Amino acid sequence: MFVAVVSNRLFVLGFGGELMVWDDELSERKMRILKTLIDDYIQTAQPVGSRTISKKHELGLSSATIRNEMADLEEMGYITQPHTSAGRVPSDKGYRFYVDHLMQVETLASDEIKKIRSAIELRLNEIDALINSASDIVSTVTGYTAFALTPLLTKTILRTVQVVQIDERRALVIVVTGGGIVKNSIVRLDTECTSDEMMKLSSFLEEKLSGKIIENIQMPSVDIISRETKVDSNIIECILEGLNICLKGTEQSDLMLHGTTNLLNHPEFSDLLKVKEVLELFSDKDVIKTMISSAMRKSGLQVQIGKENQLGRMQDCSVVTTAYGVGNTDVGAFGILGPTRMSYAKVISAMRYIQKLINREILRILSEE
Repeated sequence: MFVAVVSNRLFVLGFGGELMVWDDELSERKMRILKTLIDDYIQTAQPVGSRTISKKHELGLSSATIRNEMADLEEMGYITQPHTSAGRVPSDKGYRFYVDHLMQVETLASDEIKKIRSAIELRLNEIDALINSASDIVSTVTGYTAFALTPLLTKTILRTVQVVQIDERRALVIVVTGGGIVKNSIVRLDTECTSDEMMKLSSFLEEKLSGKIIENIQMPSVDIISRETKVDSNIIECILEGLNICLKGTEQSDLMLHGTTNLLNHPEFSDLLKVKEVLELFSDKDVIKTMISSAMRKSGLQVQIGKENQLGRMQDCSVVTTAYGVGNTDVGAFGILGPTRMSYAKVISAMRYIQKLINREILRILSEE
């Protein structure tokens, strides 16, 4: 951690490597005490007192000096005292300052790196399977709940289109997108069809649409298709409706959750009512999707701490999210949810490492198509 004081302004090198300016009353000594207190509390989940800091850490300060500084930090809102005789714990404001300015991002252990690389580098040839594996391993490594949005596929190519007859009144439309994702739709026909007609439609659509970027596809008119294939226009209309349903599916992301019961391993969630609230939140997938999607509208890694989360049920939690994609195009996002007493340094380190591997693997999958 780099800290400098110039003209009563604090210059702090943040965890992202950026130099930040902090116009506040925090002296370098207060920052050292605050960092020590938060590090200890994250590790022990027990309120931290001045004597503990004085004995465990070589700050060159007496217990009385530390106690006075902690009283100031409490008055400034960075820490709180849960009980009269207890030590202090960080507030949301304290965690925010810690994450933005004081935290030193951990280096992952070699066995953790090996686990992550093994999970990500399985040569998975479907992006959904890759993201599922990544979400699972980040939950395992951090010990928190992981969630991920599968990618929006509108910017990938349409690899293939097939139309298969089921019976005289039904057909199956199959679309394979970039990244090996399969979408399909069963179509009910107004007019009886033959397998030959389905083969003609399949060949025509494959020729005209495959290899195109999905969001740029312009569907041929019913009249053109009918003239080229000699297939009844009523059948074509039904098939195109099914094809549009498949393509619409590329505009939607699926939610993946891993380690939802990991919260039970943390003392903050020993209260069953609190656990129930959070688990109910996980069942509301639209809410989680909205929360993760916001990560794709912001650059870099995002950390929402306690009451910074708009949902009341999440105000005892912290959420760390980041987007993944190809080049400058973000196609999905993943994140971690845990207590505000989260090991931010480890979570951020793991997510950055996994994001780098995901981006590389997505590029490989798309390049091999």
